[in-house]
Amino acid sequence: MDGFHFRRLTDPVHGTFGISELESDVLSTPVFQRLHNVKQLGLAHLVYPGAGYSRFSHSVGACHVAGRMMRAINQNCKREWDDHAVQLYRLAALLHDVGHYPFSHATEHVLQNHYKAETYLTDAADDELIGPNPDIPEDPAAYDHETLGRKIIEIDDDIGSVLKKHGFTREEIRSVFSREQPDMLSNLVSSDLDCDRLDYLMRTAHGAGIPYGGVDVEYLTTQTCVDSEGNLCLTSKALRAADHFLVSRYYDYTQVAYHKTVVGLEEVLKDVIAGLVRRGLDCSGRAMKQMIVDGSFAAFDDQALISRMRAALQAAGPDDDIFRRKLNSVLKREAPKLIAASERIAPRTQDNDYLNNVDQLRKGIPAWAGEFGIPPDLWHLWKAKLNLSKIGSTISVGDADGDGFEEERQQVVRILTTHHHDECSKSKPLIDHDFALMKQLANVRLYSMRLYVHLPEDCKNPAELREAIGKKIRSDLPHFPFS
Repeated sequence: MDGFHFRRLTDPVHGTFGISELESDVLSTPVFQRLHNVKQLGLAHLVYPGAGYSRFSHSVGACHVAGRMMRAINQNCKREWDDHAVQLYRLAALLHDVGHYPFSHATEHVLQNHYKAETYLTDAADDELIGPNPDIPEDPAAYDHETLGRKIIEIDDDIGSVLKKHGFTREEIRSVFSREQPDMLSNLVSSDLDCDRLDYLMRTAHGAGIPYGGVDVEYLTTQTCVDSEGNLCLTSKALRAADHFLVSRYYDYTQVAYHKTVVGLEEVLKDVIAGLVRRGLDCSGRAMKQMIVDGSFAAFDDQALISRMRAALQAAGPDDDIFRRKLNSVLKREAPKLIAASERIAPRTQDNDYLNNVDQLRKGIPAWAGEFGIPPDLWHLWKAKLNLSKIGSTISVGDADGDGFEEERQQVVRILTTHHHDECSKSKPLIDHDFALMKQLANVRLYSMRLYVHLPEDCKNPAELREAIGKKIRSDLPHFPFS
């Protein structure tokens, strides 16, 4: 693998490591350089000042981890993958985040909701006039980041030129992301334990200054292998390290992504982005494709949206008080106040109870808003379900969440049950091992919901008002599972 030392990079997480000439050329393309200005953790740096690392540094780190995993596979298995295959998976890891929007998931969530609703209303009106349209549109109403990433790989001229120069095709990269070939080690890039999550945990721990990402990545990568059926897995010696990794990921999420202030600011950010879209920011699927074609997507980063926010704040009129309040919340770190919360770990079978509780909070907002004189648009209801593994160890196919069960089943962490040098090596999911902690934890999930509110700017005693609102909510919902 001498070809992966064309250049050497110094990284605060992985130290000094090499990259190939192809990877170096990809890093230099405008669409990849853009990732310098897209933060991996959204607004988390407003709570953890050191957590402002970019998707650029994370993507390079994921590429390096993928290379270490491929090196281990070649050392641990009977079959060996050549440098072209190794480069393919390193390249897929490098490009796995290239399609992320500014502010990543917050923006993606808004666009999916806005343009799907818009398409539904438009299609309904068209159907009434002319009937259903038999033509399938070329572009979706809005791209999710994975599909947008594949579109960039398919049509970006600079990426295409680099791939062609080094003997790779766009279809090869897409096949890894899309799991189009059965022999592809796609789980190395996207699964319960992949190069993405391994780098993410380490980098977040380093930046945020929290210990939960201190997993044994060195050992996990060296124990990576493939069984005789082509499943990516770990040797039996790495079972407890894999257990530790999945539990660490849970604590990382609850401490950083689900931190009460981070969540509050992110919820406001979604409303702000939705306001920008309603005021002319075009992020439809067709617009995104055009931006890739004309090269302007390379400048569509966090700072581009911040500039739009500042311009919107200056242009805000007397009828824009609520939007102005939300803009200031994001730009000046004036987070809404947490009023009520429910967070509990419970069996996966309690989804209906959870959704009913969320509905109780949602339906109560108009009355509480009226009683305390705070407009309903200044209240934010956040909800999240967090699994410790893709699927539960005791859930049958009929009980699985949605139609993607089989694909999720394929993405779980697998542990070898035979020696990795055996001609016919076998593995089974970590959650099927009786002495794995995850066998028990996989059957539960974190059910979380929170209610935030922007208190009036002229409020003389915010603490007293906050307490009064919380007391009223508890009085109205005496059986609600408050934390």
